[in-house]
Amino acid sequence: MKLRLPVTKLKLFGLMSVMTGVFLGAGLLLGGRSGLIIALVFAGLTNFASYWFSHRIVLRIHGAEEIPEGEMEWLRDAVKEFSDNAGIPEPDLYRSNMRVPNAFATGRNPEHGVVCFTDPLLKKLDRDEVKGVLAHEMAHIENRDTLTNSVVATLAGAVAVLADMAFWGAMFSGGEERGNLASAAVMMVLTPLIATLIRSAVSRTMEFRADSDAVRIHGERDGLASGLKKINAASERSRYTGSKVEEASASLFIDNPFTGDRLARWFSTHPPLQDRLENIRSTEP
Repeated sequence: MKLRLPVTKLKLFGLMSVMTGVFLGAGLLLGGRSGLIIALVFAGLTNFASYWFSHRIVLRIHGAEEIPEGEMEWLRDAVKEFSDNAGIPEPDLYRSNMRVPNAFATGRNPEHGVVCFTDPLLKKLDRDEVKGVLAHEMAHIENRDTLTNSVVATLAGAVAVLADMAFWGAMFSGGEERGNLASAAVMMVLTPLIATLIRSAVSRTMEFRADSDAVRIHGERDGLASGLKKINAASERSRYTGSKVEEASASLFIDNPFTGDRLARWFSTHPPLQDRLENIRSTEP
């Protein structure tokens, strides 16, 4: 546990540095020195907001609301048990009206941990499967993946918005600024691509580790494995797509819900389902 916090801070500093570089590069290309200064200010504000408020931003993006006290006591009992097993505070429970079965964890540290389930997940999965998903998300909190994932999601969303703003600003500007249209078009494609590569590389290793740790926290494999199969199948059938800001948060979820956006394997935010199931089966409770 003592080693996790320095590693997390180092990883987070690296991610923020790379994303800041993307902002500055876009600003310099599109607006020269003035664009660089504007991008520097924008990057600073975005990094600050990402660190302190990313969990609130993510919950708001997905329309999440806290589950009232007195509801789903069986789930709260599981939270207490898993918190003891993982040695972390009990996270708050939220639910989202997203129309596909899924779940995610957020919060800048275990003391501010949140686990959010979508309504379809709570309806379609049985209790053992929901508990398996809960253990996976609490493993992310234990490993302090939640801060990294939330910051990546917020920054990736900001990069997508910046690219669109640059393109449409150049499209409707007059005079010499029209010469920036080609550059803006390139940045509209390039900046989200860079953000996606960073987000995907970080996410895949976290998912494997959280699957393994979930088996230890829960004390069994079957619930998580069965739940992942149902979630993945439902996502494939739904062909669900969201806004660019929503899709920037794909790495937060237990399985990528935005299946219409899947590209090659190395662009994916999550490992293939069969690889995850083999990893779970090979992990001892």
